[in-house]
Amino acid sequence: MYFTRASVVPALTLIVHLGLVYGLLAILPIWLAGPLVGVLVALVSDADARTVLPGALAGLGAGCWVAQPWFLGSALGLPATLGLYIGLAVTVAWALTWVLGQRTNPAQLRPWLALVCVAVLVGLLWVSTLRYNEGAFTPGEPTVNAWLDAPPAPGHTPGDRDYFLSFFYQIQSGVPYYDAVIATYKADAMGEFRLPNEVPGYRLPTLFALWQLLPAHGSALVPAFLLFATLAVCSAYAIGAQLANCRAGLLSALLVAAAYLNISTSSFVVFVDGWAMAITLAGLALLVAAFKRASRTWLWSAVGMLLLAASMREILLYPILLGIASVALLPRAQWWHALRPWLVALAVFGLIYTAHTLAIDGRVDKSGSVGFWLNGGLGHLLATLRFFDQLMGGAPWFVPLLVISGLAGAALVMQTQRQLGALLVAAVLVPHLTFLFFGSAGRDLITGTVPGYWAMLVQPLALALAPVGWMRLGQKNQIDSGLRLLKKG
Repeated sequence: MYFTRASVVPALTLIVHLGLVYGLLAILPIWLAGPLVGVLVALVSDADARTVLPGALAGLGAGCWVAQPWFLGSALGLPATLGLYIGLAVTVAWALTWVLGQRTNPAQLRPWLALVCVAVLVGLLWVSTLRYNEGAFTPGEPTVNAWLDAPPAPGHTPGDRDYFLSFFYQIQSGVPYYDAVIATYKADAMGEFRLPNEVPGYRLPTLFALWQLLPAHGSALVPAFLLFATLAVCSAYAIGAQLANCRAGLLSALLVAAAYLNISTSSFVVFVDGWAMAITLAGLALLVAAFKRASRTWLWSAVGMLLLAASMREILLYPILLGIASVALLPRAQWWHALRPWLVALAVFGLIYTAHTLAIDGRVDKSGSVGFWLNGGLGHLLATLRFFDQLMGGAPWFVPLLVISGLAGAALVMQTQRQLGALLVAAVLVPHLTFLFFGSAGRDLITGTVPGYWAMLVQPLALALAPVGWMRLGQKNQIDSGLRLLKKG
């Protein structure tokens, strides 16, 4: 048992370091960054002080070898930075572990400390985003805010990001959404002045209608997006904590915060995907609660939230379709009762998409963009797996390992909730498999590569589930088929 814990602490410490080092930590002075890492290590390790001390030291040593820390405004050289960072983190981790060990029931305190840490992570997400987007990290270079506050000129929309920003400014000026899409496409020389080639070329108008409520400058999108990112982080905590424990929840929140920092500090903040995925995470957190509490009320709430996400980004219909498929694991006599919420959601989505199609009114050009959705393949899958790696230690292997861990975490949920676990397994696995066949048409005009931004539509869930796998390994639980849920309501 001691050997197992001694080997787990360095691994968890390495994960904490890589999740923080190039993003959420950089805004902090080193004398705060080190202690924050120490607190997180102490809370997620669940080990005694004599195990945490060498484990944290080994994990941070490996972490700093993979990804050296950097702190905004620090004048210290690399040796001093590494020494102070590791020293403070290890000392605080050991001290907090020792203090918790002196309490008669530290398990009662850990969830509260974990929630405080989640609040700190959310605060760092906000501050880091706002400071980065105004240029604090890249003085003298173009900033995200400067790009957002410059309306794209007609015909100067070389990429999807410029299209979406153009839509924002046009609807702010009173142009109806569908007319804005058509005007942008027909002014685009690189698109040969064509209309979208099919209905999916038009995003659903739900999020753009929300954008009409914002101030008429593009940088106003950032704090609005951060509200959605906060929902995503809190939902990740709820998923991890409900499926395992508060330690898993804290790691889930950390990883999803790092992923959303990638989005909020880039032009991908104008893509619908990250906004809608936050709603999906909230729906899945409610779905987990429904199964844990055997509550039909929570189930209807979860399905409603998933429907809202799908009404923003149609690809996010997949959790609803998988929810329908998961009912096959139940006895046949229970199918209709179990299917009812899912089928209602599917029917409502059908009405929404039908209205969307009618609003387009055939304004498509089939002659353009042949094979629009057929940019899948191994390259596209690898691009999605590397989409979030920049602010996760910059290590190309880290996110793929997290996705595999998320898949394992979902599989382990099947030990206690077969239907829920199967749904979560499919929700991670199926989208990644489809990336081999389907992909975004938004190829880079210079390199021809696919950016892999569809990662935003699935990988936050995998990141939220990864710690569940780490915490549940070795646990033996009886299978619950989900029948308790059917007996409610």
